[in-house]
Amino acid sequence: MTKSLKVKPIEKNIEEILGKRGIVAQHLEHYEERKEQIQMAMEVERAINEGEHLIVEAGTGVGKSLAYLIPFIYWAVEENRRVVVSTHTKTLQEQLIKKDLPFLKEALGLNFHFTLAMGGENYLCLRRLAQARFYGLLDTRKEVEELDAIFQSQPHLKTGLKSELSFEPSGRIWNRVCRQADLCLGKRCPYYRDCYYMKAKKEEQKSQILVVNHHLFFAHLASGEKVLPPFEAVVFDEAHTLEDVATSFLGIKVFSGQITNILNGLFNPRTQRGFLLRISNLKEEKRTSLEKLVDEARMANDLFFSRLREKLSFEALKQRIKEKDFLPNLLNEPISNLTSELDSLLDENRGEEEALELSFYIARCMEIRDNLRTILGQEKEDYVYWAEILSTEGANYALCAAPINVAEELKIRVFDKIKVVVLTSATLATNKSFSYIRKRIGLDDGRELLLSSPFDYSSQAIIYIPPQMPEPWEESHLYFSKVVEEAKKILRITEGSTFILFTSFQMLNQVYEELKRDLDGFNILRQGDMPRYQLLENFKRKRGSVLLGTNTFWQGVDVPGEALRCVIIAKLPFAVPSDPVIEAKIEFLRSKGENPFLSYQVPQAIILLKQGFGRLIRSKEDKGVVAILDPRLRTRYYGRLFLNSLPQCRMTSSLAEVEEFMKN
Repeated sequence: MTKSLKVKPIEKNIEEILGKRGIVAQHLEHYEERKEQIQMAMEVERAINEGEHLIVEAGTGVGKSLAYLIPFIYWAVEENRRVVVSTHTKTLQEQLIKKDLPFLKEALGLNFHFTLAMGGENYLCLRRLAQARFYGLLDTRKEVEELDAIFQSQPHLKTGLKSELSFEPSGRIWNRVCRQADLCLGKRCPYYRDCYYMKAKKEEQKSQILVVNHHLFFAHLASGEKVLPPFEAVVFDEAHTLEDVATSFLGIKVFSGQITNILNGLFNPRTQRGFLLRISNLKEEKRTSLEKLVDEARMANDLFFSRLREKLSFEALKQRIKEKDFLPNLLNEPISNLTSELDSLLDENRGEEEALELSFYIARCMEIRDNLRTILGQEKEDYVYWAEILSTEGANYALCAAPINVAEELKIRVFDKIKVVVLTSATLATNKSFSYIRKRIGLDDGRELLLSSPFDYSSQAIIYIPPQMPEPWEESHLYFSKVVEEAKKILRITEGSTFILFTSFQMLNQVYEELKRDLDGFNILRQGDMPRYQLLENFKRKRGSVLLGTNTFWQGVDVPGEALRCVIIAKLPFAVPSDPVIEAKIEFLRSKGENPFLSYQVPQAIILLKQGFGRLIRSKEDKGVVAILDPRLRTRYYGRLFLNSLPQCRMTSSLAEVEEFMKN
């Protein structure tokens, strides 16, 4: 991936493609030239020609996907290269695969291949599906019905992806029938010729443009670059999420439910099913011994996580662990004993499928054992360690670890290794500077481009900041009351069509109850009451809708038109400083002599505020109000940093002015 990227002269220049009478305009009705889009495309072309990295903030409406796709498509075709385009959300992936790339293939008249690359676990495995039906591996009638539905759907599937199914299978069922790398027979599989995953891999080999998500990109790096075919350049769209995804992917986690699932796969005493009962030529004495070891590991699992719960009391969902070996490792010996006994079975003459499944369970047991040792012994330097509750139902507890700083890792494995990396998003700069994001992800060199939106925010949007609001932390009860009061006033002006964004579920639920009680005629929706896509469909469909959301609704949600005319932001989105990862990053920066509040917490909150603000104006026809109910924009010195980072638009403390603006 370090070959020279010298490019032949592009046959059509950027203006001839994206200009007022260009190729794209000839294929799109009502096309409007955007100078920002042309400028971005030229900079991407320059980065390719000169073998440089490029970081671009392109405001909403710039059309950044066409701006990076066009120069990369020409380069890929003329030089026979391959480009990876990595996104964070499925929504953008679908836009690229179903809309942008097919359109450009037709409009540009270029013969190039593109495909969506997915992780193997997203594909149905025909061998495992047949095996699940043959061995009767399922425990409940519901699971049997789900499996039968998958079996009935299979002949009609084209790609074999889970998303092709007309229903969402449970995680437990899908894990029984999906493709898993260490259970794959490859060319020796009797279903190899019909394998969905292998067909997808062949498509990837033929493609010049590969669309992936950030998680798959990091899986590729972690695998020693074995997941994706070789490529020479990468575009990270929605690049503001890179640090969080990298932190998550490079981390490790051991949780009680994970261990239970592995042990039940070996032998479930309740259902009398499991792999141990299917092993051929296994003497009864040996099987009994193995079942006993599984049972001992199960009891150790229950006891270990029970002691974890007692030790930490779990006053919060997450609790940081600073002490090495703070809890005896009750699982190490039983898991090690079970692993050794399973390993001894490999010495016997076994069929290929049986040996493969046996190796799978051995690898999983070793992974649990090694990860638990690493976390309890805090063996990785510059990592943060914590415990958390994954689910209050079923008491699923986890021990976790994650790197405190991923910048050096990204620098070595991405920016120093790949010749051209383009990073783009509508929210990368803070206070007109890229210094924060550069530092967080290890991007030392490369060009910068800061593009404003082509939208006329001065006429399309107004920011409302109430004149009198209590301080959120110093007068929390009074602040909550004023938030509810202001929200009601604003909703009566906008007649719904409003997102209300929160930084915590606690406040979201409290405000929801107040609004539900006092406001008639509004369709008030709350995150968590139904799946996200259903909430959005309900919100768009019904007039007078109000949607209350946290993290997932601050970003990656697109509701253009009259359905969304107002965004209310209850509080500046500072991350909770007591969160283990945030706390550790603050300590790390402080140890380096930096001010973590100004160098990390404020910029991080600015980017999320910009994301929340960006939900409102999605087209040139949109119009509305963003109400920010946090007085710190006015009362604290850092408030101007937030305001300087938002698009230039009218600002007011008068609801009468807001009402007048919305009427015109």
